Amino acid sequence: MKKHVLVWLLTAALLAGAWVVSKVTLPDDAATAAFPRTTQIGEEAAVRNLVVTVTDVRLADRVEDADGWSADGTWLVVDLEAASAVTQDLSTLSLAQLTIGDRTFSATDRGTTFAQQRLVTGVPRAGSLAFELPDDVTDDRATLRLGVAGAGIGEVLLDGVVDLPLDLADLPVEAAILLDENGWARR
Repeated sequence: MKKHVLVWLLTAALLAGAWVVSKVTLPDDAATAAFPRTTQIGEEAAVRNLVVTVTDVRLADRVEDADGWSADGTWLVVDLEAASAVTQDLSTLSLAQLTIGDRTFSATDRGTTFAQQRLVTGVPRAGSLAFELPDDVTDDRATLRLGVAGAGIGEVLLDGVVDLPLDLADLPVEAAILLDENGWARR
């Protein structure tokens, strides 16, 4: 009788141990995942090779640039200043994504925007990113993710990224926004 109880207790302990191991095991991509740094509007955030300050975030029904390009729709416009921190090699702002729920939107490359902007070490550049969004997401919460990709275009592996949580319902909506021209930041 004691032997049967001991076998059942050992079995239960092994099953409980296996369940704990399955719950604490990291996902497969954890070994190459980015290291997020959360920031706020107006706050400078620094990761290994990126220093960025998001200066303003707005929604608009139309965006325009200084060269005459324009587009109607639902747009999220992010004004920012960014510089590389360590080296100019591979220091392009190639990761600019907005995640809303389970959907991810990339910054548009139409018009003159800060998407794919080359960064200079220690000298901030300024400009605007624009995200074209569907109408049904303007009341949701979102996360803006910015990063300097290493070898992979648009993907940051084993490096830092800057995350900015946003409540889209709290943002002002303007009829039209002129995108900032890319240039040197005015500090």
